Amino acid sequence: MPSARQLVLVIAILSLAVAVPAAALAPPRAACGVCTDALDTAAAENGITLEREQSAMAVDVAENGSTRWTARVALAAGADRLTNDTLRSNVVADAMEQTYAPATPENVSSHLDGDTLVVTYRDTDAVTSESDVLLFTSFHASSPVNPFLIGGEGTVYAGADELTVRAPDGYAVQGGYGDATTTTDTVRWSGDAAGESSIDRSTTIAFVREDTWFPGVRASFARLVTSF
Repeated sequence: MPSARQLVLVIAILSLAVAVPAAALAPPRAACGVCTDALDTAAAENGITLEREQSAMAVDVAENGSTRWTARVALAAGADRLTNDTLRSNVVADAMEQTYAPATPENVSSHLDGDTLVVTYRDTDAVTSESDVLLFTSFHASSPVNPFLIGGEGTVYAGADELTVRAPDGYAVQGGYGDATTTTDTVRWSGDAAGESSIDRSTTIAFVREDTWFPGVRASFARLVTSF
């Protein structure tokens, strides 16, 4: 029979194996960094006081694999201070840097639409293609294979009140994605499923050509092939 000391040692090792992965993960990542209080902080650091209202992030996936990300943040106060292009660009850049975005932003631009801040950028590394299936992988967060290793990616959360990923023309969404609402061509997190709620770490959104036979099988095969 194991001694009390041996049992304590086993329990300690098992506890460490469970605790390390969570501690090893990078900080959570907001799909819409400028929709969070990071925007308030960045603005304050530039001498601006903002008051955010509703926000939304839309990700449009193109057939060639590129993605266009568009954030819209309604402002109850402070919009007039963001009319300066240089100042606004600095605030947006600082906010995005603070939130560990899951995208790799390229060609970032911003403008005001009335009292709404609009930020757009592209990411050419968010989609992989396999057997006529497009896989949107930005929300998939990898974890260390060995529980004692450090380096897992931070879990993605919406950040915005509404987060939508749209299929390219001629493609349809295949599968379900946790708390998200799906239609033929969109996957949407909103309300309680958005904001600070985490998106499942295994989320990889599949878009299959509308005229493809056995779309579910193709999507599963594409996920399997790209997982290696």
